[in-house]
Amino acid sequence: MKPAPEPSFAEATDLSERLINATNFILDHWWLWLLVVVAWWLFVHLRAQHALLGSLDERCEAAFADIDALLAERHALIGNLVETVKGFAVQEHKVLKDVIDARARAMSSAGSAKMEAETQVGQSLISLFAVTENYPDLASSTHFGELRAELTRMEDRITAGRRFYNLSVEELNAVRRAFPGNVVARVATIGSHDKFTLGERRAEFAEPVKVGF
Repeated sequence: MKPAPEPSFAEATDLSERLINATNFILDHWWLWLLVVVAWWLFVHLRAQHALLGSLDERCEAAFADIDALLAERHALIGNLVETVKGFAVQEHKVLKDVIDARARAMSSAGSAKMEAETQVGQSLISLFAVTENYPDLASSTHFGELRAELTRMEDRITAGRRFYNLSVEELNAVRRAFPGNVVARVATIGSHDKFTLGERRAEFAEPVKVGF
């Protein structure tokens, strides 16, 4: 009597039956796979939103830092400007004091308070330039003219930086307001940024002083 043949691997493991059972399970529980796909899509989408918000937040921080560096340069120019005006118009102590005080507040402020303080610096500078019309010797001073021209160029750079920063803030806030960015921002504690409006009028920086004789 011949011995019974050994079963094949498929027969020994009942592979075909297992495949049939697995297929039936998938077909019977199709909604589970749908949930897995939706959960995976949601995870990928939320992760992308988090990366986008982080990138926009970093861009706002970098843009603000660029403006801050330009403002530091402007503060240095203001110090030279005040010393120059003192040499010709020391009696204008109130205007000079306003500029010095506004500069000090701006240098010691941060965040939204700094923005407001920088606006006051610009307004005090405009007042200072206005009173120089009464001093022909000051208006004709080469050093004063160079400082005024440099402040005008600095204002152009600050304005360009402010525009880029404000556009970055608008883009970040737009993403934060929409779903799911608002949820991601709340969970990841990504805050909003305030727009930067310095308030200076460039024409009053660049306009030559009118000197009467």
